[in-house]
Amino acid sequence: MENSIDSKINNTRDGVTQIGKDLRADAHATIDKVAQKVPPTTDRLAAQAHTGVDKVADTVESTSDTLAARSKQVVETYKNLTESSRNHVRANPVISVLVAAAAGYGISKLLGSRSSK
Repeated sequence: MENSIDSKINNTRDGVTQIGKDLRADAHATIDKVAQKVPPTTDRLAAQAHTGVDKVADTVESTSDTLAARSKQVVETYKNLTESSRNHVRANPVISVLVAAAAGYGISKLLGSRSSK
């Protein structure tokens, strides 16, 4: 399961990164085409546009990496919480059964009171 989640996270990050690279290349090509058709005074504007595109693309890549790292942290936290819960249930089976029964009873009362109205 871990490999599947990690694989999906990595594939998603790689896909977002590739989209960013493709957008960056397309934007640069469009800027170059426009710059060729306009007088040389636009060189400065074209350079600024390239810088802006690079900043946006870098931000997308950075965000993608951050999201992948956060996703892995969430998965790790979930695993730790699950293992902790299992250990608690193994250490205190009677209390765990009583808590589960009380929760089930409470939920049945809540749902039962709504259906009788």
